[in-house]
Amino acid sequence: MRQHGVALVVVLWVVALLSLLAASFGLGVRREARLAGYHVQVPHWRAVAEAAIHYAAYRLKLPDPQLRWRAEGNVYDWRWDGVPVRLRLADESGKVDLNQAPALLLQTALKLAGADEQQAVELADAILDWRDGDDDTHPHGAEADDYAAAGLDYGPANRPFRAVEEVGMVLGMTPDLTRALLPWVTIHSHRNGIDPFSAPPALLRALPGIDPEAVEVFLRGRREGKNPPFPVIPGIPIHRGQSQVVSMQLRVGEGYALQVAVRIGPERLDYLEWQEVPLADELFAAEDSSAAKAASPEAMSRE
Repeated sequence: MRQHGVALVVVLWVVALLSLLAASFGLGVRREARLAGYHVQVPHWRAVAEAAIHYAAYRLKLPDPQLRWRAEGNVYDWRWDGVPVRLRLADESGKVDLNQAPALLLQTALKLAGADEQQAVELADAILDWRDGDDDTHPHGAEADDYAAAGLDYGPANRPFRAVEEVGMVLGMTPDLTRALLPWVTIHSHRNGIDPFSAPPALLRALPGIDPEAVEVFLRGRREGKNPPFPVIPGIPIHRGQSQVVSMQLRVGEGYALQVAVRIGPERLDYLEWQEVPLADELFAAEDSSAAKAASPEAMSRE
């Protein structure tokens, strides 16, 4: 009897082990199937994204203000081949150029990203030290000795920024502050100031010494397609005229996200940046609750 009992226990253990192996195998098969399906979908999503980029460029150039899309951080919904696309458009001339902007404008962008007054002053000077070609330290900046004292094995590049993400290497920048700063800065405008006709409203409202009422009057006129004057702000250069470089963030379907910067010419698009990014739910979180307000009422679709 004891031998039969032992045999029964062994059989039960073998059955349990086989069941576990079968479940593990089934899970692996399902995972592989999902992965294979994702890789099949990616080329389709990428093609849809490229179609959306060209369509957005077309809409940005339309003469009719009722049909023309705006690149002031606006978000639009679109659909192609049954795939939903969400786009955020921003004209680079309305952003703060890391390679050209003066300290006061850099401080404005940093405070928008969450830096306090002292942080903004110090980081703006450190950005100036990173991009200039000398070893002279700005009053609150950082040169090679400061990076070494902080335990870093690199120093300031002493050249222009080659990508906006490079600002995260500046002494004092944190990952969270870098992520919050990136929407406000560029390397593509090549101007020391901003164009108020394409700058995000939040950036205009944050400019130092600006009259809040004057900003709202200007923004109202801008929305109505008028040509209102923008207040003069000491230390903040103001330019008029779009750079023709537009950054776009895209969410395609449920599994693909992309950031690009394109120069929109009369006959063609030139891609300056193309970066596939992890699909984060927060990419458009602020707009998801009010997408209908931003979306074009007659945005075309192809089913």
